[in-house]
Amino acid sequence: MAINLAEKYSNQVDEVIRKGLLSTAGVNNDVAFGNAQTVTVFSMDTAPLNDYNPEGGMQRYGAPVELQDTTQEMKMTQQKAFTFTIDKTFEADSPEGVRNAGKALQRQIEQVIIPEIDRYRFAKLSENAGTKAYGALTAENAYTAFVAANTAITDEEFPVENRVAFCANSFIELLKQDTVHFTKATEIAQDRIIFKGMVGDCDGVAIIAVPKRRMPVGVSFIITHPMCAPAPVKLQEYKIHKDPPGIAGHLVEGLLYHDIFVFDKKKAAVSVQYGTLGTLEAAMTAAEAGKGAVSVTGETSGGTLVYKTNGSVTAPKLGDDVSAWTALPDDGIVTATSGNKLCVALKNADGKCVAASSVISVTVGA
Repeated sequence: MAINLAEKYSNQVDEVIRKGLLSTAGVNNDVAFGNAQTVTVFSMDTAPLNDYNPEGGMQRYGAPVELQDTTQEMKMTQQKAFTFTIDKTFEADSPEGVRNAGKALQRQIEQVIIPEIDRYRFAKLSENAGTKAYGALTAENAYTAFVAANTAITDEEFPVENRVAFCANSFIELLKQDTVHFTKATEIAQDRIIFKGMVGDCDGVAIIAVPKRRMPVGVSFIITHPMCAPAPVKLQEYKIHKDPPGIAGHLVEGLLYHDIFVFDKKKAAVSVQYGTLGTLEAAMTAAEAGKGAVSVTGETSGGTLVYKTNGSVTAPKLGDDVSAWTALPDDGIVTATSGNKLCVALKNADGKCVAASSVISVTVGA
């Protein structure tokens, strides 16, 4: 017997996801994918402005030009799934409700699915931002950095209304120290708190607090407008199977098909500030002759791990160019020279350092 939650509990599941997502305020559903995996979006260009000539005959408005267009292909890529079982004997030996399949599924949605959607959306917004700034933030410069990022969007003549800023809690702590420019949630009338997670506003932009693990590494805040990024959720299906063949108990399955895209013509309305250098911990153990196994711990969302090894290596700073560093293999096995030094960094889509380890000594097999 299968209980399809998309049918039986659709309102409840949708409500859980809607309430839990923080990124909703910064995206839209303007692109319809229908039955297609890929959609091509057309953006029309504009015509030059001419001087009107009343004696210009048939070209008083100037010479006509054919209006050109540009296209952007959007292909959905994020197909995520999960499955787990709750054995009937384990459920019978547990306190009532502890191993309830419905509660377990809701926990999976709240603690895994929702953070994953937010994490992916924030990473893509940062990757495709039209304005990117790098620099350590303090209580003294946090507000000015925010205003500069917001002004960059305004200068591109994008609407001021409905802009939203997704901010790391560490950045909000810096803003709170500026009681002149930051309006805290406790000072906002309830009817002005319009977004999930909104804690105040700054420079006229709603501030939404985002847990550290949902933000790309190094990012302090992202300012955007919902018109910039369609975020389709094409399919989300959650099922509980009771006593399926081969299992005494419940089999729970979930499928999520989603993505986010930033319109090429509207990237200028997205600003991101990398204000904190992430911390990585690197270690190296001997592998085969001339090779070592590098292990790395630390948050890596929104970036790619790279490394550099030489006789002398300096750990990079926030925003340093590490595009020429070597990609760290998935298994961590690298070729190096015993006695040399090695450093691991996390580079973003622009090849800039957003996290780094300390410099360690190379260890390889003899």
